[in-house]
Amino acid sequence: METPSLSSLEGLTDLGLRDRVDMRPTLLRVLTDLYVQKLTHTPDEERHYTELALRLLESVDVPTRAAVAARLAHHLSPPERVIQRLAGDLPEVAAPLRSHSLLQPSGTVAEAAQRPPLGPTAEAAPDQADHERNGESNALTGVPDTIGSDVAGELNELFFAADANERRLILLNLDIVASLPAGRAGVSRDPSVGRQLEAAALARKREDFARQLARSLLISREQAQRIARDQLGEPIVVAAKALSIPRDVLYRILLFVNTAVGHSVERVHALAELYDAMSAQAAEHLVAIWQALNLGKGERAAGRHQPLLANDESRARPATAVQRTPAVSRSNERRDAS
Repeated sequence: METPSLSSLEGLTDLGLRDRVDMRPTLLRVLTDLYVQKLTHTPDEERHYTELALRLLESVDVPTRAAVAARLAHHLSPPERVIQRLAGDLPEVAAPLRSHSLLQPSGTVAEAAQRPPLGPTAEAAPDQADHERNGESNALTGVPDTIGSDVAGELNELFFAADANERRLILLNLDIVASLPAGRAGVSRDPSVGRQLEAAALARKREDFARQLARSLLISREQAQRIARDQLGEPIVVAAKALSIPRDVLYRILLFVNTAVGHSVERVHALAELYDAMSAQAAEHLVAIWQALNLGKGERAAGRHQPLLANDESRARPATAVQRTPAVSRSNERRDAS
């Protein structure tokens, strides 16, 4: 199979036309929000976003184009071709961008280039306020301050609604628009995690598997259950990549954790190949999105349970020590922690 890229966008820009639901507006909004949350970008990141945005802008509605223009208007150095395209759009789309320094005469642009990096100025205030409102900086949970809960929810639903080919396309390109440095997702690095997840999968204890997954990734139990029950299997591959679980362990997990996946050896092979092709940064980026979902529900689950998880990891409990019901598990774990 040829590896897709953002220089060949046919598959990506046709996302969401299944079941009469067009997810392209959501995709453009989400990737734009990811893009503007970084002050600077590499040439490749800017080129990839530009190619993607220009293609999607041709097929999305006016409110989406206006929302994208408003987000880019507060960025110090948005992609010039994108804002030029938006500035030539309808008045309600172009209005926020008309005073941007990149669209002013050359003297103004040169003057803007000499400015110091954007700080706590009036120009930065809208983005800063959005970030604070979305809960993107959270010392309690340790979740990277790169994405708001509303954006996380949109991208999470987009991913789970996609089919296998679309998911592969997303995962192979997720980190190029706004890459997340390796190690920033704050997941468990305990090498025993893979063994514990494998033991739960081999015993076909999906709830135990989801419980351990939630602890290791610092995500909600609900999201971990959704990952374990997914009918296609890519979310488990993402989790394994982020947790540095060996490929052979992942293979056995895929065979047993969900019969919808494990009954097809061909499907398991395809997922193992995705594990090889996907970058660790892309996996951690999606995990960070899953972690940010907690913030939208007013939860502080990761921060609240972190001391307990640290004890769990240091003791490297075998999977057989996982209690049979959540209530008993919490009770026993508190006694262990004390």
